[in-house]
Amino acid sequence: MNENIKTVLKNYDQILALILEQKVDEFADKMDEMPPNEDDVTYEQYLQHVAMEETDAQSLLMEQEPNELLDGKSMNEYFKTKSFDELTEILEYCALELDRGVPSSVVTALASVEDKAKVTSYSASIINDAAWVDEELKSEDALFEMEFQKVKACFKVLEQVGDSSLVSTVIDRFMSYPKTLDFVADSIAEYLVAFPDASIPVIMDRIAEHKEDGLEGPCEDLLIILTRIGKEEPSDDIYNVLRSAFRYMTNKIYAVICLADYGDERAIPMMKTYINRHQSTISRDLFYEMMSAIQHLGGDIADISDPFGDFQKKMK
Repeated sequence: MNENIKTVLKNYDQILALILEQKVDEFADKMDEMPPNEDDVTYEQYLQHVAMEETDAQSLLMEQEPNELLDGKSMNEYFKTKSFDELTEILEYCALELDRGVPSSVVTALASVEDKAKVTSYSASIINDAAWVDEELKSEDALFEMEFQKVKACFKVLEQVGDSSLVSTVIDRFMSYPKTLDFVADSIAEYLVAFPDASIPVIMDRIAEHKEDGLEGPCEDLLIILTRIGKEEPSDDIYNVLRSAFRYMTNKIYAVICLADYGDERAIPMMKTYINRHQSTISRDLFYEMMSAIQHLGGDIADISDPFGDFQKKMK
């Protein structure tokens, strides 16, 4: 890869870092404008998300600007002139060297390669060979999130190509670990959500296979992803999986959160019955989460006996 490309990419990364810092500072000043029904943590997260979105919008504009170091072409135009091998080299350089990861212009250029089988094969090799947990890093100096940017970029390439052929591969790789970083779960979620028809049956199968194990670790993440997909494409099958997960999960709070987020009011009587039948054994955390979920779904909590005697008091 020539030095001009490296210079352009480094400048792009540095400028976006400054823009993000500026945006974060700008939105931090708006903490004083927090609505009365928000709390500090969630509102700060919201502002950071908005800052990231605005920075992403700026990055797209930058990639459209002509650059003398790229023969007067924009990043979008220039990378589309590169060969497949050159593009994969650029992708891996960006993943390992840029704080912002791989620019969308590189992803789009790879997705535009005519030989789609070659793109799929390359993506599969990255997904299979990359470290998915810290222990798999080949160097002590390597940063996990930077290394995994290669996988994340390949997910974006596959999404643009419209290639769902690696859904099972991704899910099985994810399920092979007792626990992974949130960054990994968030990354695979973007790919799986993009292809609901391929993802839903595989996720359902994996959850069914692990019911007797308590649906811990990666199963918790798969349930969250299924809920996210189901909100856009609700079905009785998805609701039944969420309801079944509540029955079998070791940490039932995950299932309660998913049922509330999914938004099906059929979960209300199930949760009410569970609370009333487990008055002497239910944990305070689960009780509070279930009461909040019932209210979120539009249910009445007046007929629920409070074993801790303070939920209604707190709500008042």
